[in-house]
Amino acid sequence: MIPRVFISSTYYDLKHVRERLEKFIENYGFEPILFESDKITYQHGTPIDQSAYYEVGLCHIMILIIGGRYGSPINSTNVVEERKKYDEEFISITRREFETSIIKNIPILIFVDKNVNSDYETYKENQDFFDDLYAKPNTAKKKFKFAHVDDVNIFKFLEVVKYKPIKTFDKVEQIESYLKNQFAGLFYLYLEGLKKQSSDNKILDTISELNNVALRMNAMLNSVGKEILGNDKKEYEKVIEKQFEIMLDFYTERFSNSITFSNVFSSDELKEINLYEILMAIYEEALIVEIPKLKNWTKYDEYKDFNSQIDSQILSKVQSRISFVDKKIIIKKLDYRRLNQELQQKVLPFVKNEADQHKLIQRLINALNTELDELPF
Repeated sequence: MIPRVFISSTYYDLKHVRERLEKFIENYGFEPILFESDKITYQHGTPIDQSAYYEVGLCHIMILIIGGRYGSPINSTNVVEERKKYDEEFISITRREFETSIIKNIPILIFVDKNVNSDYETYKENQDFFDDLYAKPNTAKKKFKFAHVDDVNIFKFLEVVKYKPIKTFDKVEQIESYLKNQFAGLFYLYLEGLKKQSSDNKILDTISELNNVALRMNAMLNSVGKEILGNDKKEYEKVIEKQFEIMLDFYTERFSNSITFSNVFSSDELKEINLYEILMAIYEEALIVEIPKLKNWTKYDEYKDFNSQIDSQILSKVQSRISFVDKKIIIKKLDYRRLNQELQQKVLPFVKNEADQHKLIQRLINALNTELDELPF
């Protein structure tokens, strides 16, 4: 397996840099990916730039070089319309390649031409002036000309990438020297990761073995407890009941720490509120439901949006049911995902009968009462 390194930049102004880096990367035994070297597979029926973005996702490292040209707009961008509005950023192919690498969580090494960086500093020092200049009508033909930059969108692009480590350069040798150190560092981290993985595997094996021992001890103690106590069933049940109480204490505290309300009430007011119905709205709509999961997602934004939508739906159902009971009770925060998981995994497996279920519900009602009480002591 050979690491694939995607080189992203405008072409004509940085052609010599791209050629040098291609040879440099090949000498390392890596595979450089550049469109001019026919390393990008162009997909039938798909815009050319879309194929480049897809190829980014197949690489292991991106080298982004920012020179004085902003680059061509992406295929879907109407250049004429965008150029009419100078203050609206149109997205170049190079910028979209960068954004794709962010989505795919690919390491990025960023290099900015020193002259371009100097123009950027000038722009930042006088940004109010430029914003005012280009906000005026009929300035399209009177654009301020920077010495080394052909488009102010380069500065806007730099605003996007500046939160990543950036290295300025005026010679290709500086890029090569920096890449040597970075490649060595990445290889070092990989080797350290192998050592840590071995250590982690031992820890996981130990934890697994401890869990196995705990299960066997639990079964053994269960059997031995019955044998020792003989016919004294009540004493045995006391032991089991004590364990269940400990579990309830743990979950009740977690419940209290995971929910807050916008309003609190006096003790007299709380007596008039049906706390059982309030709790059941939370319990049935959020804590014992199966939370939908997004499978086979490729973009983090897609995953985040899906979860946000599910959160909104579930919390909306909870609040709707609560409002039906008492409109004054408004949930401010509810970490239902954590409560749901711990209830399913750590509490419900030990609920043996209706009495245990009743005890669980009553504990949560008491916790609810404490959270809603203006004097919770």
